[in-house]
Amino acid sequence: MRKSVQSFSSICRSLLLLLILLLCFVKDSQGFPDFKIDNIADKLKGEHSLEKRAVLWNFCSQKLVQITKPGSRGVNARGSRNSEFSNLTIISIDGGFIRIRGMANKLYLCFNKKGKLRTRFQPPKSLPHSCDFSQNLTGDGYHTFKLRDKPEWSIGFKKRGKKLPGFIRKPSQEPCHHFSLDLLNPTPITIPFDFNKKKNYLFNNSGKFRIRHKKRKKKSAQRKRKTKKEPKDT
Repeated sequence: MRKSVQSFSSICRSLLLLLILLLCFVKDSQGFPDFKIDNIADKLKGEHSLEKRAVLWNFCSQKLVQITKPGSRGVNARGSRNSEFSNLTIISIDGGFIRIRGMANKLYLCFNKKGKLRTRFQPPKSLPHSCDFSQNLTGDGYHTFKLRDKPEWSIGFKKRGKKLPGFIRKPSQEPCHHFSLDLLNPTPITIPFDFNKKKNYLFNNSGKFRIRHKKRKKKSAQRKRKTKKEPKDT
C-alpha cells in the first residue's frame, strides 16, 4: 500500500515539473517584450516605401504610356522613349498595392466614378483608393493593373493610344489591358570572374593572387642579328 502511494506521489511531482517547464517554454516563445511588429509595419506604410522608375508598353498601341497633363485627357499610350512624359514612377504602398505617377509632372493615374482613366495630383477624399492598383502577371508574361476597390476595372488603351474604360466589354479587348514593364534603373549585372583561367594568375605565400603578365615578344628584327663575316684578305 505504501509503495503504491509513493509511486503515485512521484508521478504527480513529475507531472507538476513538466507543467512548469511547459509554461516557461510557452512564455519564452512569445518573443521579446520590447519587439513590436506593429512599429515596423507603420514604418513601411506610406506612398514612398518603395519606388522604381519604369516605362509601360501597351500591347494594342505598341507604344508607351505617357501622362501629359491633369484631367481626363492627360493620359494616352502614344509615347516614345524620347518623351519625358513616358517616364513613370511605380510606388508601392501598404496592402501590396501600387500607384503610377509621372516623373515630369507628379500626376497620378486614377479612375473616376464612371470607370474612366484620368490624372490627378492626389486622390479625392470621396474616392481615396481610386489611384491604387494591384499589379498582376499573366501567363504570357504581361502585367495588368486592376483597381483596388473594383478588381474588374483595369488600365487599358486602344490601338491608336486612346484610353479604354476600366471594365472589359469584349473578350477581344482583353489584350489591350496587357503591358510590358521596362525598368529605367535596373540593378547592374556584373560579369562573374572566370577562375578557370589559371595561366595568368599566381598565388603568393600570403594567399593573395597577383597577375602574371605575359612576356612581350620582341620584334624579330631585334632578335635576329645579321652577322655577315667578311672574307679575310690573304
